[in-house]
Amino acid sequence: EKDGRIYARAFGGLSTLGDADVRVNSSRASGSFSGGLLAGGAVGYDYAGPWRAEIEYVYRSSSVEGLPAAFAREGDYASTAIMLNGLYSFGKLGALRPYVGAGVGFTREVDFDLTSSGPAAPPPSAVGEYSESGLFAYQAIAGADVAFGDRWSGFGELRAFAVNSPSLPGTAGRTLTADYQAIDFLVGLSVAF
Repeated sequence: EKDGRIYARAFGGLSTLGDADVRVNSSRASGSFSGGLLAGGAVGYDYAGPWRAEIEYVYRSSSVEGLPAAFAREGDYASTAIMLNGLYSFGKLGALRPYVGAGVGFTREVDFDLTSSGPAAPPPSAVGEYSESGLFAYQAIAGADVAFGDRWSGFGELRAFAVNSPSLPGTAGRTLTADYQAIDFLVGLSVAF
């Protein structure tokens, strides 16, 4: 049986937020989120059994459109997070090694920028930048590896990532609240050392 070993992973993909209800102080609006960029990397340890543990850094961003003109019109909701993941592999299924996992961690930043698409009088009520750091985050992971040799492998994953209703302070004493619950599709490469 192989000894355990350290590995590194890099990945990218699509992240889509599932809720578009945005509140700034007493104002409330709904829009539609589009899929956005996800990119990240991880360093972990494969215990040469079913278990792996890793620490990762991930960036996600999605755009929101269709907000009322008096509120803000459009925006961008982004996060960076540091997560500690545990992964459990089920063994070989043909060329694939399917696995599931879960992770907990915190956000380095959750940032919602609201903008207006043009000049307006009076200015839209919610335009501005809202951000907070150090919020608790968690995720569920399902994926599969494909080995390209002894050291290299590719992988694909489906993830559900969430930060519970973050409250983000902004300018002029305003506070923005909007759920951050993302569904992620990602692919990447892994190398063992």
